[in-house]
Amino acid sequence: MTPYFIAELRHRLGRALGTLTGVALGVALYIALIAAGDAFREAARAPLAGIGADILISRPATQAGATAQTTRGVRQPFGLATLTLAEANSLGDIDGVGATSGGLLLWDFAAASYQTLLGIDLSADGVGPTQVEDWIISGRFFEPDEGDAALVDRHYAAFFGLKPGMPVSIGGREFNLVGVVDVPGGNSASSANFYLPLADAQSLANLPADEINQIYLRVDEATQVENIVAESESRLGEISALTEESIVQVMGGIAQVSDRFAGVAALVALLGGLILTGVTLNAGIQLRAREIGVMKAIGWQARDVVKLFLTEGIALSLLGVLLGILLGWLSTLVLGQFSIDLTLLAGTTPDFGTGAESPATTLPAQLSLNAVLIASLTALISGGLASWFSARRAAQLKPAEALRE
Repeated sequence: MTPYFIAELRHRLGRALGTLTGVALGVALYIALIAAGDAFREAARAPLAGIGADILISRPATQAGATAQTTRGVRQPFGLATLTLAEANSLGDIDGVGATSGGLLLWDFAAASYQTLLGIDLSADGVGPTQVEDWIISGRFFEPDEGDAALVDRHYAAFFGLKPGMPVSIGGREFNLVGVVDVPGGNSASSANFYLPLADAQSLANLPADEINQIYLRVDEATQVENIVAESESRLGEISALTEESIVQVMGGIAQVSDRFAGVAALVALLGGLILTGVTLNAGIQLRAREIGVMKAIGWQARDVVKLFLTEGIALSLLGVLLGILLGWLSTLVLGQFSIDLTLLAGTTPDFGTGAESPATTLPAQLSLNAVLIASLTALISGGLASWFSARRAAQLKPAEALRE
């Protein structure tokens, strides 16, 4: 039976390729679309995941408030108004909120450049920018009640040759550089050039000890995010909330479609490929009716015919699955080269000025083992069933009828 199968592939290569193509395209499209959807979701999660938060809240500034700030020196980012630590703490009793903390994001404009600063509330535990303690690659974190100390981002430190123990000028004031931080991905919502204790950041911006401009919330369940944002808005008034869903919207239409419909589109693609495979297998068996008649005339039983065509269908489906996995893997490599810009999502970089560039972020596309298993099993089972039904119908023909056809 094996030599017969090999001869069939050699002499009817076009028909075999048709079956292979149907399976391969269905499997490859399923894997690629699932990878794209997972990648966009992972990219949307990255800016908040690094700080252990699910929601980043800020308050839009009124026009009067924005123009009242100075342009040179240390100032709040354009468009941000202040919040208070009391307001941050008040959100902690919202149903579904697990933890809260506050932060102060600042811009320090020099004559020809700028640097971004982030004041850290050292009393917060496990949520907010205090996570930078886990990202220190050189030096140390702040001591309790330590002042005039700073941490620096790794890329910024390399650009300007900064090391722990060196003095740095921030806002016209000298700080002691105590550590170097490597923020995962470089685009977390806590990304900045320098990290300072909250009290020092407030002092540089001439703000009272209770004022901040960012509130970080961690929620108990992802399904509660929308309700918590709505409740926060009812308590604080007009706010801007950065969530995973809002980041997907900022990414654009492709990200939104992939995030919402990747699974459905992938399933449709897989089913389309399998339908094409079934049609091809069925047509191939029907076209070989005379061949089936000869088999039965020389003594083949119906079960032998079914076994032969079932083996052919499963073998072709398996080859198609392997080719589809290869094409799907290549697709994830291509998706992984797409560059995405998440820097502005955290609000840490103004649209002008010069300074150390943040590393480019690419779409985190990876081959999903679950997608590969689902596509492979579905293709093999569908190919086998299509071959079995078609072969059973053809094997029921009498030799004389088969030869007449």
